[in-house]
Amino acid sequence: MAKEDNEALQTYNMLARGTTVKGDLQTNGNLRIDGEFTGNLTLGGKLVIGESGHVTGDIQCASAEIEGHVKVGKMTVEGLLMLKKTSHVEGSVQVQRLGIEQGAFFAGQCAMPGERLA
Repeated sequence: MAKEDNEALQTYNMLARGTTVKGDLQTNGNLRIDGEFTGNLTLGGKLVIGESGHVTGDIQCASAEIEGHVKVGKMTVEGLLMLKKTSHVEGSVQVQRLGIEQGAFFAGQCAMPGERLA
């Protein structure tokens, strides 16, 4: 069972460009979104939102790399949240670590270890 869990964390579920999904999604693995997703995401692994990706909803994940558009009520990232230069993020985030490249857009609140979002 541990080997299966380890393999799941090394592969990515994908939502391709041109695909639209509405609903909630939960996985122990990783997820890459290049299409549009509306709903709540709960991931045990890494979330990657590509440059053409658009996500609206609450997010909880182990780590995240954002190149596209995200509009959240609340995003909770257990490790590193990396906002790439093409990212556009709106909402409240709670993270362990935050990286922001020059050119990235962020509008909202950020809480780090020891802090809690209202």
